[in-house]
Amino acid sequence: MTKIKFFKNKDNLVGVECSGHTGYASFGKDVLCATLSGLVQSCYLGLTKVVGIKMTCTIDDENGYIKYELPQDIDSVKLSSSQILLETLKTSIIDLIEGYSKYISMEVIEYVY
Repeated sequence: MTKIKFFKNKDNLVGVECSGHTGYASFGKDVLCATLSGLVQSCYLGLTKVVGIKMTCTIDDENGYIKYELPQDIDSVKLSSSQILLETLKTSIIDLIEGYSKYISMEVIEYVY
């Protein structure tokens, strides 16, 4: 099962962490895991390449792990743009969970820098 945590600070999503493979199919044939991975990595690319936020991403492919978070000193314009991407990611994952709750779980937790 893939466990997803969204980190929220006040009213803003500020990061995401995913751990574990979904187990929907065997390694290399798991389309659900690939879909989830694609969504999470696309959001990171949007944040860094499109919005221009400088941040790091920790990835461990073998264990199915990815984590990234917005910097504490992000300006208000980039923070606002980041919310569109992170809320879209969260909404997409909620949609996946509706059909595949046996393989994906999600929680939103309050996060203090």
